[in-house]
Amino acid sequence: MFRTRAAWAAIGTAAALLLTGVPGAYAAEAAEGQAPDVRWADSVSDDLGTLEVSIRSDSAVTGITARIVSPATGQEVAVVETDAFTLASGTADDGVWHTKQPLDLPALGSYDVRVEATDADGDRTVDDSAGTLAYYVVAVFENMRTDRTEVDTDHREVRVDGDLKGRWPGSRELKPLADHRVDLDVDYWTENTVRTDAAGHFSGTVTVNEADPVQAVYRHDGAHPHVLYGESSPIPIGVRQVATRWTIEAPAAARTIDFGQEVTITATLERETPQGWEPFAGQSGGVLFEPSSGGQFASVGYFTTGADGRISFTHTPWETGTFRVSSRSDDPFIAPASENSAEIRVLRASVFTSFSATRAQGGGVRVEGAMDFPDGWTPGTIPVHIEYSRDGRRWTELLTTEAVWSGEGHAFSADLPDAGRGSYRARFEETGSFRGATSQVVRVGR
Repeated sequence: MFRTRAAWAAIGTAAALLLTGVPGAYAAEAAEGQAPDVRWADSVSDDLGTLEVSIRSDSAVTGITARIVSPATGQEVAVVETDAFTLASGTADDGVWHTKQPLDLPALGSYDVRVEATDADGDRTVDDSAGTLAYYVVAVFENMRTDRTEVDTDHREVRVDGDLKGRWPGSRELKPLADHRVDLDVDYWTENTVRTDAAGHFSGTVTVNEADPVQAVYRHDGAHPHVLYGESSPIPIGVRQVATRWTIEAPAAARTIDFGQEVTITATLERETPQGWEPFAGQSGGVLFEPSSGGQFASVGYFTTGADGRISFTHTPWETGTFRVSSRSDDPFIAPASENSAEIRVLRASVFTSFSATRAQGGGVRVEGAMDFPDGWTPGTIPVHIEYSRDGRRWTELLTTEAVWSGEGHAFSADLPDAGRGSYRARFEETGSFRGATSQVVRVGR
């Protein structure tokens, strides 16, 4: 084949000289094919005894020879010919080739790989440093199990059992790995290290203090240098928490208070036990006052429960809302608990500072008056209801006017053209934030 290619190259050179004047040496070089490019050689990652070689060329690869060489001695330990390979991916001119069967080498270890490749054009490449064959045993875990799937505050020890085996690269056979170290990890940190018995079995306990995964891991050991890392699938371990609850003794029911009035909250924290609910001492938490309007909450105080599980605080709410008592432990085995009290309705004071009703010259009645809100807050609008009674006992609303700021107070006035003889008063109805108020009664004659 090389002679044929030389003849064609000579013809091409002559044609090039006649037609273009390009030097014959350049034309001959252009006619030469591209030699195969051995990109790399390696072990198949999940089958270490299988050799894979990546080759690219300008024509189909027709020949592969891989020489497996001991880096310690420089001696060949195996030669792998073309018929031992199969195309695993890609194409014949740009693909990855695998050995059909794992290699059978005399010893475990790392080997240099030298590759000779030939393509359909007859071009040939020799790469003496194509890559490395990792001919090692892979650690494999089987029959992993734990004696519990969850832990609680009194039972935090978990027993882990399993079998450690090795997958041999030459045969893919799984064999027990006797007298090998196995790390037992909790949340990916080693908590215990055990050794396998003659059958590769291991057993050990770990302490689980949170909802964490438990896993067996084989890490590199100088006593067994040819066994590679391996790990089991993580086994999740849950936490069964101790139930806790709050009972609020006071305020026991919804109540209404005046603005500025102090309220006491008392509550007891309990934990569930086999004997029933019992006071829970030594637990930390806090008390808030949460406005029913959804506004900014107020911190009432922080606590650690006493021997009787009780807490007590006093607080002066500035608006309607509820107390919220909450506890949360750093111990993940203790469930948090919270509870809201009955609603405390806070009303600010309102008062009529003056009220008059006088007979007008035209025959009607004119009423005038003023209001004050001594707690420092004022309603957005102040509706004042003017009422009439003939006997001073049964009252009828005549009209509603509005009190507005006068510079000295919230004043109001109204004319009642058809009003007759009897009693008159002004009334402010209770709102969600203010108490109601009634003025003095004024009697008007003819």
